Amino acid sequence: MKKTWVYSPKPAQLDRFTKDVLKEKVQKFIDSSKRLSQKVNRIEVRAGRIYIYCLVEPFIPKGQKVRWIKPLIEGKYLEFPLGRITLYDKRGDRCTSDWQRHTGQWISLHRGSLNECLKFIQDDKVWFYDGT
Repeated sequence: MKKTWVYSPKPAQLDRFTKDVLKEKVQKFIDSSKRLSQKVNRIEVRAGRIYIYCLVEPFIPKGQKVRWIKPLIEGKYLEFPLGRITLYDKRGDRCTSDWQRHTGQWISLHRGSLNECLKFIQDDKVWFYDGT
């Protein structure tokens, strides 16, 4: 098997002010979206990426005792990453919408601006499916 180099651009380095501005933009978009406002629990900006988390209520059959590695939120919810947006510039003109596999690897599904990536996450019913 022949080895080849693949060019992968690095995420943008963001200062605290830019992180706060981006977090506010994403929060406004989520608040205006009916689907995402019901699903998204928390937003986190770190290392040039915007992580979007959701709460999931796990199904536990009656009579089974389960020990969780992480404590449950409010005694019944687990927090999982719904997706992430990788930023390649500070303004949000070049971004990718990413989805996390069960192995922990991230897959880029869509390229565009910050608003286009958020709209993709909102409208996609295959990768970011929530049962509604």
